[in-house]
Amino acid sequence: MTETPKYSVLKKEKEIEIRQYSGYIQAEVDVVDKDYKSAAEKGFSVLASFIFGNNLSKQKIEMTAPVQAYQSEKIAMTTPVTVTGEGSFTVAFIMPSAYSLETLPQPKDDRIRFKPIPTQQMAAIRFSGYFNPDKIRKNKELLSLWLQEQGLETEGDYIVAGYNPPWIPGFIARNEILIKIKAQME
Repeated sequence: MTETPKYSVLKKEKEIEIRQYSGYIQAEVDVVDKDYKSAAEKGFSVLASFIFGNNLSKQKIEMTAPVQAYQSEKIAMTTPVTVTGEGSFTVAFIMPSAYSLETLPQPKDDRIRFKPIPTQQMAAIRFSGYFNPDKIRKNKELLSLWLQEQGLETEGDYIVAGYNPPWIPGFIARNEILIKIKAQME
């Protein structure tokens, strides 16, 4: 079974959850492309090469889920986010929990960097299908509206997360939109 980041659900309402995530490490790469789907595909190739052994120790690393993509912080953002034209995206793989920053093999590709993600609370909305721009936009809007109704502040950008390989039919593919909660819930 593919490892995913560990979390507990603090609140659930239909397809939306507030989650408490344990800390983890992610490998990430920046790519310039027209939308989330194209950026995720391009970034996936770079990161997959690393975990399949294209690193200094030629060590293979187990695949985890999800693959995450978000617009890089270098771009001024508005809410809701709409993607038009080309943009800068960050694509990330969660590293298996058995690794620390000290034990991860060093990538040969200098575009790859490691980022420790601390324990945090995230809001998530689940949807099926592929990284379709309309579905992404619609789910960001639904999550944003729900968060406003709950009086919850967020920080950072929305993350689009895909849990399945590309050969899984879209109607059963698990995807999510996530965003960090600023004030922690009890």
